[in-house]
Amino acid sequence: MKSNFHPATLLTYRKLSAVFSFVLLLTLGACNQDSGNDPAPSDKNLTPIVTSADEYNRAMNARANAEGTQFTIENVSREGNILTVKVKGGCSPEAFKAVWNGIEIMIYPPTIHIALTHDAGEVSGCPTDLEHTLKIDVTKLVGEGDHSNTTFVVYNGSKVQDTTLNPDGTVTNKQ
Repeated sequence: MKSNFHPATLLTYRKLSAVFSFVLLLTLGACNQDSGNDPAPSDKNLTPIVTSADEYNRAMNARANAEGTQFTIENVSREGNILTVKVKGGCSPEAFKAVWNGIEIMIYPPTIHIALTHDAGEVSGCPTDLEHTLKIDVTKLVGEGDHSNTTFVVYNGSKVQDTTLNPDGTVTNKQ
């Protein structure tokens, strides 16, 4: 029995297979696109950062009068370019934000001042014993690079309390 194999049939099959693969890749790529509404995966669980001299000054003035929901900074540490701030008090970690005035003091070591604020919105009477861990990506402040020699001063926006993270990892508190 003689086979009716035609080379043109194999070529057509390969063309169709290539077109089908291309269409499948396009479809999968379209299904996998980010909607733009969700934070990037690396931004999830990070405390929002606002760069505003006016908002920074408001936070510093409010703390002098102990206005707003009270919280205490328990500790500040750094792992790579992420500052970890442990706080006690406040309604939820989502209610906190870091406010930077946009100024990096370029003495040695460089110093950045951040005011930590809490906005509970319409909620009042937040518990003072809840503990929260906040993560601040310092590259959102001063860009990529090695910031291991930078001093970070974190101001409590609810009362007079300053916590300084020194380049060597030691923490200094001032109340």
